[in-house]
Amino acid sequence: MERALVTRLYRDESSHDTVMLMETTHSKKRVKIMIPRQKAGILALEAHGLNDRCTLYDMLSRCVHQLGAAFGSVVLTEDGSRCAAGSISLSKSGSTAWIDADVVELVAFAMHTQTPIYVDRSETPPQSNGPGPHTPQASLPQAFEDALADILSSESDDNPSSTERSKPEPR
Repeated sequence: MERALVTRLYRDESSHDTVMLMETTHSKKRVKIMIPRQKAGILALEAHGLNDRCTLYDMLSRCVHQLGAAFGSVVLTEDGSRCAAGSISLSKSGSTAWIDADVVELVAFAMHTQTPIYVDRSETPPQSNGPGPHTPQASLPQAFEDALADILSSESDDNPSSTERSKPEPR
């Protein structure tokens, strides 16, 4: 596994596939990862600081930080010329969970938050029924599960007093 940076996005002339070109920082190996053409714009906008998801990325990062957790790194598992999987690590209180997500979204998030990206070249074909060796299947951190449970169990909108914010006292 080696740290990598996105160096270029382009459309391959012969196959007409959209390619995200990454280069490993130590060995300078180039890794071509085919990505959906529709999602290439997300990365291009992020590279120029224009991604409309930036506020969501910031909010998610702040929420995770306030919960006492931190994002560690993004790991992309590359199998030949395609990226077989992607995960991001989330650490809290000495334990780490790996959360599987869309490769393009992970890379865009990592670019925005300056989270390190690593490429793991798979020696064996990816298994369709489970995560790779570096990505143990994990549920959401307990803090997220608690927050989701609170949101889902809250009173319905039929009672507006339960969702109204208190108004400040007039001076």
